Amino acid sequence: MNGSPSVIVRGRRRVFDGIFKLDELTVSHRQFNGAMSDDKKLLVFERGDAVAALILNRDSGQVILVEQFRAPTLGKGSSDGNMIEAVAGMIRATETPEQAVIREAREEIGYRIKDPEHIATFFSSPGGSSERIFLYYAVVEDSDRINTGGGDRSVGEDIRLVSMTPEELFERLRRAEIEDPKLIIAAYHLRDRIKTDPYWLKVLEPDTIEFAMTSNPEFAIGIKTGSILDVAGVDVWVNSENTDMMMDRIIGRSISANIRYGGAEKDANGVVRVDTIAEALRRKLNGRTYVRLTSVIETESGDLIKQGVKRIVHVAAVDGLVPGKGVRADPEVISTCLDKVLEYVHQSGRSQLESEPGNSLMVRLVRHGVGLFSPPDRSILVPLLGSGESGLPAHDVATRLVRAALEFFRRHPKTALRKIYLLAHTGRDKEACMKALAKQPELSPSG
Repeated sequence: MNGSPSVIVRGRRRVFDGIFKLDELTVSHRQFNGAMSDDKKLLVFERGDAVAALILNRDSGQVILVEQFRAPTLGKGSSDGNMIEAVAGMIRATETPEQAVIREAREEIGYRIKDPEHIATFFSSPGGSSERIFLYYAVVEDSDRINTGGGDRSVGEDIRLVSMTPEELFERLRRAEIEDPKLIIAAYHLRDRIKTDPYWLKVLEPDTIEFAMTSNPEFAIGIKTGSILDVAGVDVWVNSENTDMMMDRIIGRSISANIRYGGAEKDANGVVRVDTIAEALRRKLNGRTYVRLTSVIETESGDLIKQGVKRIVHVAAVDGLVPGKGVRADPEVISTCLDKVLEYVHQSGRSQLESEPGNSLMVRLVRHGVGLFSPPDRSILVPLLGSGESGLPAHDVATRLVRAALEFFRRHPKTALRKIYLLAHTGRDKEACMKALAKQPELSPSG
């Protein structure tokens, strides 16, 4: 037994030689009992090796997939022949796997990828095919888009690009809706990666970054990084809610849950005794279970007053769907939401000042923050509306919010509001906000 071969190939004959190859092998192999098997005639599908890649656009926060017609899937279940897959293609004779995946990404989705990260190499169907798949993960940005993609039309490829958030991909994975094995393996890889990647999950340290308006440096749009409960000294906090205006559970991780907990009255062990903000919001709703999109409702800030928060402004930024279907955000609504919030805060501060004659003692007291009268709100904190469970890309939301904030300052050059801060919880959020701010020629970094 020692030194004897474990496999003997007694013959190889090509029985089909077209675009794919089919070989008949006569082989004998060593069995688990130590004896050699009888000669067997086996067919081997010689397809060649292939590459595939799961590609993430870090600007949009979405994975870029492809959909195309696959004839072999017809008659299998309910398939109509169209399948959503990872970017993939065959390795040409003159290419390395890395060169092949770079070319396929350029052809199929129109993106230039650099330094693709190897995930795994595996046999696609070892019972009948010799094909190996080299699977990669790559990150791109909007600036890496070099063409519209759609595949190599000279060979008849007809490919549609499909983008979705990682959360949407994982939900499809959970519901067993993904049928492409390459994508299944890559999705599990991404899910594990996100659990440890600081870009996605790690909460940033508290920091403040400001961009002043060049035309009026008193106005600034900035970023507050880290957990919202570490933010202090901002007059108004914005809470993004659904059209049911029902705050998230205190044990949740959302902005809504954090605001609810932060504003609650708690005992020495941190256990909530009075659910201050949520109860105030319920009173304002007065039995209603639905409000229109972009509706704005103000409540007290509860214990958050200790952090300098004078009030909470709740805005219905996302549509609550039927039970069990989650929420849906419309990117076109996001700018309107912020515009309505800013107008609300501006007008309430203005009415406070204009409620008495301009030279009255009351107004002078208000302006100087003396006695029972507080000065108008000068700063506001805005989360990236709709970029959480609703799935809107953080960079798109940040861009819309920055534009809306600039437009507000242009319309109201005498507003009491001076600083509009976006909340950046993670590295991804901060990057999205920084890019949105840097794109505006009217803004320049201050400090």
